[in-house]
Amino acid sequence: PGRHCTAARPGRSRAPGQVVQQCNVGLVPIRRDGDRLAFAAPAMTRSAPSPSQLARIAAALRLQARQIVAAQLLDNGTSWLGLLLDDVDTVLALAPDHRALKALGQKVGVAAMPVAPAANVLIGRSNREARAFAGSAKSAAALPSEDTSVALEVRAFASCIGVEEDPVTGSLNASLAQWLIEDGHLPASYVAGQGQCLGRDGRVHLARDATGQTWVGGDVVTCIEGRVTL
Repeated sequence: PGRHCTAARPGRSRAPGQVVQQCNVGLVPIRRDGDRLAFAAPAMTRSAPSPSQLARIAAALRLQARQIVAAQLLDNGTSWLGLLLDDVDTVLALAPDHRALKALGQKVGVAAMPVAPAANVLIGRSNREARAFAGSAKSAAALPSEDTSVALEVRAFASCIGVEEDPVTGSLNASLAQWLIEDGHLPASYVAGQGQCLGRDGRVHLARDATGQTWVGGDVVTCIEGRVTL
C-alpha cells in the first residue's frame, strides 16, 4: 500500500521508473513499468527450524508431519516460518488454532504448488485459473511474460501480531521466492496466489533477474482518495 500511495502521489522521482523506500530493513528500491510496481526483496537469511518448534507449529495448524514437504525459518527483515506443503488442497483446507499460533509467537507462511506443469509453469485447478484470468492483465514490472497462471498457492498466518490471516503479503512472498527458486522448486519467474480463503484473489508476481535479485510486484487499485489540509 505504501508503494502504491507513493506512485499515485503527484510529483516526480529522481530516477525515472524507480523509487527508493525506507523501512526497518533499510533502503528498498522499487521499479515501475506501466501501472505495476515491484520492490527488490531484501537479502534473506534462512535456517532449519528445530524439530520441537516444527512439531508445535504443525499441531497449531492441525497438520500431519507427512503433509510438510520442507520447512525453513526465513528472515528478510521480518521473520516467517515457511512451510512447503504436499498439496494446494491441504493449504486451502487449513483451519489453524489461532490462539495456539499466537502463543508460539511465530508468523507462519504455508504454500504448495499445483501438481500439473504446463509450458514450464505450474498451473492451478481450472476454477482458480479462470479467476486468475478474469481481470484484465496489466504490464509486468518484474516478469518477462504476462502468464498469470498460479504456480504457488500461499496463506499467511500472523496471530502473534494480531492478524489471524493476511490476504496478500509481500514480505512472505519475497522470502518464499528466494527460498523456493534457489532450491529449484520453482522457475525464476512465477505468479503466486493468495487470499482465496478470505474471499480475495490476490496475485503476486515474483522474478529473479540475471544478478540474482528477486523482485516482488503486483497490481493495486485506489478505492478511496482524498486530501487533508492542516
